[in-house]
Amino acid sequence: MMNTTGNRELLRVIAGQAPNSLDELARITGKAKSNLSRTLRTMEGYGLVRLERGERGRITPKVMHDRVELAMTTLHTREITATGPPPGGP
Repeated sequence: MMNTTGNRELLRVIAGQAPNSLDELARITGKAKSNLSRTLRTMEGYGLVRLERGERGRITPKVMHDRVELAMTTLHTREITATGPPPGGP
């Protein structure tokens, strides 16, 4: 998948320019259609875009939200039990 900045820009292009097909999106962005398709399917899995199938099998990407916030834990916490004096003495 493209980097985060590239993904945000891709979402902005789709929302702002409303391309009618992956071919049009590829022309606008200069990205390969196959790469866009793979990235958009991943984004679709996360609920960021919807890929609508239109006439003649044409796929049109639609942005689902105007804002997305991500909250995640980056570190696991674990309980530490002390069995002796703290480091450096009592």
